[in-house]
Order: sequence, then structure tokens, then C-alpha cells
Amino acid sequence: MYLGIDIGTTATKAILVDESQRTLARATQDYVTSRPGPGRSEQDPALWIEAVQSVLAVLRRSRPDAFAAVRALGLSGQMHSLVTLDAHHDVVRPAILWNDGRGVEQCAEMTASVPDLAEISGVLAMTSFTAAKLLWVRQNEPQLYDRVTHVMLAKDYVRFWLTGEIASDMSDAGGTQLFDQAQRQWSPAILDGLGIDRALMPPLMEGHQIAGGLRPALAAQLGLRAGLPVACGGADVGTGAIGLGCAAPGSGFISLGTGVVYFVAQDRYAPKPDLVLHNFAHCTPGWYQMAAMLNGASALNWARKLMGVADIGALVSKVEARYAGPSSLMFLPYLSGERTPHGDSDIRGAFFGLSPASDPVDIAQSVMEGVAFSIRQADELLTQAGSPCAVPGLIGGGAQSLLWCRLLSTVLGRNLARYDDADLGPSLGAARLAMIGEGGCDVFEIATPPDREEVISPFQDQVERYDRRFEAFKAMFPAVSAYSSHSDL
Repeated sequence: MYLGIDIGTTATKAILVDESQRTLARATQDYVTSRPGPGRSEQDPALWIEAVQSVLAVLRRSRPDAFAAVRALGLSGQMHSLVTLDAHHDVVRPAILWNDGRGVEQCAEMTASVPDLAEISGVLAMTSFTAAKLLWVRQNEPQLYDRVTHVMLAKDYVRFWLTGEIASDMSDAGGTQLFDQAQRQWSPAILDGLGIDRALMPPLMEGHQIAGGLRPALAAQLGLRAGLPVACGGADVGTGAIGLGCAAPGSGFISLGTGVVYFVAQDRYAPKPDLVLHNFAHCTPGWYQMAAMLNGASALNWARKLMGVADIGALVSKVEARYAGPSSLMFLPYLSGERTPHGDSDIRGAFFGLSPASDPVDIAQSVMEGVAFSIRQADELLTQAGSPCAVPGLIGGGAQSLLWCRLLSTVLGRNLARYDDADLGPSLGAARLAMIGEGGCDVFEIATPPDREEVISPFQDQVERYDRRFEAFKAMFPAVSAYSSHSDL
């Protein structure tokens, strides 16, 4: 038996699997995100601990015998989120999350201080990454920065709570913008160039390596054995890939979660920062190229709340019932700025074509389509960069909507693959890393695609119409960009 725990942006998810990777039990615990100011996004790391305790208690009650027989535990987590600890291992300040927009000035300073930053780190300087957040704290909260002894990522903080050991893996380190992707180590050039003490950064391991054992006192509380091996784990993008069997070059997936990730595995480091693509270390030996969009299912949830709709599932069902082709509305989904393809944290979203007849169903469909158009832009860039993916898999909460999957397939003009329990991809990947670390198995032996899958095909009679809508989508961007650049309007 193996446990996989994913410390996500909106919830922690955990699964219990047997030696055949069959899911025996699953649990989810939501938590809130604090918005202390415009464009800011934070969480108290204590929420993650409470959520882990909650989901493990659910699994224990659900399958007590199997839970007691767990042989190893693996972790996955939201990328980039800055966790800071002091010399006593106390949290210095709330974690600054990946979708926090502060740090624009720091990005400019980083680019000027380290001319090779993008080539070394695999991506242009952006506010989403940990480095800009850390520099922001240093410049704006110096009294707190002076207390910082350890810089960590979300899943690493949870693992520290579980084991008492400080470490991180290559994939999470790769998302900090303080990491040398080609050499798979912390970058002396970046750290020195930014004046960051190397001692702040955790030791690095591969994602499957065992990074400590479960503390005895905690083991008794959780109902697991003391010293239970805990794999180092990985960033949710990498673990999601392992959960879908995306370890071999050319394999890939689209994660339609809070944000959107489009991932393609590689056997080499080939950065394309000029295309606003990310090239990062995988949580197993290897690399991947990735397009990252900040606005995915979160945009639909925003629209739901804006319209006062209580049940997002019911709203999507109404869209499905009325669907007859492209929406009369156009939505540009840049509510929280954007990474791929624009690299602009200040840009904001827009609706076009609103009329007195527009209703919540029209708005919801246009949001789903706007996210799909954004993913098509990423698809074109990945192909241009030499990382095409023939049949991407689909994971994430948004992938539970068959209509949204078919809209995306239609916009891309090709088949996609949707897997059972698609929202558990990172959790399964974390459990697989635990299996590899505890049993010494080969990654390609364990990280296979799920047996059961559904082929998602386009609405063939709508492909040309969506092609034309996509061109209109791109043509509207300059107007949104111009407006967003004038904060005094």
C-alpha cells in the first residue's frame, strides 16, 4: 500500500493505492486563499498541515487495514509558492503563492543583474516564480527577511512536518528561478548575482529518493508506522506527468486546473524563453517543456461567483444542454495576468460582444472557450519550439467536464485522451514516486498511462468556426493590452 498526497492551490488531495496502483480510497480537503491586496495571493502553511491531517484521517477510516499497511508515502505540491522558516523552523510569514503578482520591479532587477538568467533558469524573469517573491520580501519586509533561515516550497514544508528533514527535489527547485536546469543544481550565478545566500536553499534530491522517515510521535497520531519512508516528491506538474505516464520524450498532458499547464516531456534541456515557454527539470531524471497559463478553471469559478450561481456543476450542465456552436461572446481570460504567451502580470481580462440578451450560460460558455483559445496558443508555441504532443492527456478539475474537453479538442483540431480520476494525477504521481523510492523500481515500469481512458474527439462540424473565432481571439489582444497598460484610466 502506498500514499500519495498533493498540496494544491485550493485543496489537498490524497489517495491510497495498492501494489497494482489500484485506488482504494481518496479524500480532499479545501482551504482558502488570502488576498491581502490587489494581485496578491497568500496562504497560511498551517492550512496545509490541517488538510493533510484531515485527508489522512478520512483514508484511515475508509480503509483501516490497508492504511495501516502503507509502505511509503510520496508528495506533490503547488509550484513556486514561497515558504520561509526561521532558525527555530517557525514560519516567518504567510506563503506567497504562484499566482501572486507582486515582484514586477524585482523581475526587472533580476534580468539586469543576471544577463543569462533565462538560459540558466529555463524561463524569463516572472513574478510567478519564487525568486521574485523572495526579493520582494527582502526589499519590502526587511525585518522578516532577516529572520529567514530556510526557503522552501509547499510540499517540502509538509514533508518537513512529517519527517523533520529539510530537502527539495529537482522539479520544485526548477520552478524557483534560482536553479541551474542543465546542471540540475542551485545556480551559483543566479544566487550570487541576486545576493541570496546559498545556505537558505534546501539540499536537493531526485523526486523518487527517500527524504526521511515519518516521525514516531506523528506516526502514532496518524496511524502509520514510525519511520515510514517518505519520498522527496515533486512539483505538481511533474508528478501529474508521472501519474499519466508522461516520462518518455514527446509524451504530454494538459492540466486544466486553477491555472493551465501544457506539459511535454524531453530527454534534453532546450530552453525557449523567447517564446515564454518554461524548460524545467522533471521529478525523475529528464526535463520537460511547458506552457503555463494563470487562468484556467479559476476563471470559470470567478464567473460563477460574479453571477451569483451557487453550483458550478449545474451551470456547466446548462451550457451542455444549450450548446450549438461557438458562443456569441468572446472572453480573454487574463484575470490574474498571464505567462504563456504574453509574460505580462499586469494584463487583465475582458468580455466582447455583451448584449442585453447575454445570460449566465452565454458567459460561462465564453469563459470555457476563452481558456481553450489560450491553450491553442500554447500548443502552437510548443510545436514551434520542437515539442509537439500528438495526443495530450487531460487532467485537473476542469477535465471532469466532457463539454469543456470536447471544446478544447475542437479548438485544437485533434483528439485528446481523458483518464479516469483525472483530477488525481498529481496524487497518483506522488504515490508512484513512493513506490519507486521504496521498491527500487524503474520509472518507466511504474509510470505507465492509466489502463482506462476515453478518447475525446472534436465537434467536427464546428472546427472551422472555432478556427475563425481563434483568429478573432488573437486580434482582440492588442486592445486588452493597451487598456491594461494604462493603470490611470
